[in-house]
Amino acid sequence: MVSHSSQKQRWAPTLTLLLLGFVWGSSFILMKWGLFASDGSPLFPPLELAAMRIAIAGIALLPVSLTHWKKLSRPQWLWVSFIGLVGSFVPAVLFATAQTELPSAMAGMLNALSPIWTLLIGFALFGLSVKRNQLLGIGTGFIGTIWLIQAQGSVHTHTSEGVEPILIPSLLLVIATVCYGISVNITREKLRKLSSPVIASCSLGLAAMPASAIVINGDIPHLIVSHPDGLQGLIAVGILGALGTAGALVLFNQLIAWTSAVTAASVTYIIPIFAAFWGWWDGELLHAQHLAAGLCILLGVWLTNRKNKK
Repeated sequence: MVSHSSQKQRWAPTLTLLLLGFVWGSSFILMKWGLFASDGSPLFPPLELAAMRIAIAGIALLPVSLTHWKKLSRPQWLWVSFIGLVGSFVPAVLFATAQTELPSAMAGMLNALSPIWTLLIGFALFGLSVKRNQLLGIGTGFIGTIWLIQAQGSVHTHTSEGVEPILIPSLLLVIATVCYGISVNITREKLRKLSSPVIASCSLGLAAMPASAIVINGDIPHLIVSHPDGLQGLIAVGILGALGTAGALVLFNQLIAWTSAVTAASVTYIIPIFAAFWGWWDGELLHAQHLAAGLCILLGVWLTNRKNKK
């Protein structure tokens, strides 16, 4: 007979995965609301928006980081600092910069490359053992992601400029997913003795120091006061930093501890579904192909997380 506590433990990773998919899938529309005013004109500069996001996240977790920072050894501080920079700050800048040219839904879809890089980096650098069902799940999810990207692209009108304007921002997002893959593996392999709140709070706390300096010396404080949509942008980035970065990173690190780096990174297969929904809600078209591709992605997540009966 299965106890109630064991059932909770069985469902906890799955529910956490879905919650993270919703939170991070909503992050792209929040970035869009911070980058652009209601009339479509630029609002917050992308570098400063990313810096404010990290600064708010670090401040939100400050009570935790102040409690635990003395407990970290010197090597742990090195890896925590690395994660704060490579796993949080750099991707935040890359995503915000890319979204000045790409729709929020498209950014969420390209984010699904993260598990591929997590697997490749884990295999190449850390000798990660990969099971057949994980390979099948990643492959299925990747096919669904490509399908979803194609479905999204089919609803946009082709212009005379072709695809060249989106190549550089798309490359920025690919680099961001490489950063995520590195961060996930470092967290799993080098910081397994630290709890998820400690990793998240200390890494974001360190990254928040240079990020705060960028915000204070930038244009955002003036824009918040003077621009008609300044307060709206502040609220969007505030939610993005406190919930979409700080809170979600704690859950993500806990998911890594419960499962594996590859399984935790499979949350990015769910993210495009919510990103596409928010894009549709914000005026982007959503067709039956989007829904079918979303089901394919969910199948990939299930295969990735399914344990072998043996």
